[in-house]
Amino acid sequence: MALLRAHELTKTFGSVRALDGVSFEVDEGITGLLGSNGAGKSTSLKLFLGLLDPDSGSAEVLGQEARNSPEVRTRIGYGPEHDCLPRNVSAAEFLAYMARISGLPRTAARLRASDVLRHVGLFEERYRPMETYSTGMKQRVKLAQALVHDPVIAFLDEPTAGLDPLGRREMLELIRRVGGEFGISIVISTHLMGDVERACDSVVVLDAGRLLRS
Repeated sequence: MALLRAHELTKTFGSVRALDGVSFEVDEGITGLLGSNGAGKSTSLKLFLGLLDPDSGSAEVLGQEARNSPEVRTRIGYGPEHDCLPRNVSAAEFLAYMARISGLPRTAARLRASDVLRHVGLFEERYRPMETYSTGMKQRVKLAQALVHDPVIAFLDEPTAGLDPLGRREMLELIRRVGGEFGISIVISTHLMGDVERACDSVVVLDAGRLLRS
């Protein structure tokens, strides 16, 4: 069974058609959702997350429609594109909180937060306020919070945004390790072909709301 399935997926915002009858499937592994700005990548992610309703068609996650299945959301993770981390909170506190609202008990949440921060290379800095973090460190925190509740699949929206070439390479290598060591499938939304070539097993290419290749 495919982890994700888009079937004739259409979504408009006023006069703009963000997705125009798109159909594709995503299996286990690391998949790149590739396209330029305005191609429909973020809209696709939000439809799979159940944050938007399609105008027509369906967005299925683990065999269920995302918009009608709150329990499916407990099995997916999401790393947003924009910087939305609380500034005066430590990464350890933030991740423990995210783990707790995902259902983990207090002690298990703290242990899980520490384990994930160690995995993404932030263990030594875990008690620093996140306002003191570099862009690369913040991107790692967003990756960590997408993984802290051990989802089946995680969606990462432009995870290398704002990074220099070295930081981009390190982030992509980290994502590859996550797929191998945690066994979590990942969808990377990006406009960079190099990111897909370096990190992904398969690719879905969108252009102006239409599917070019899967």
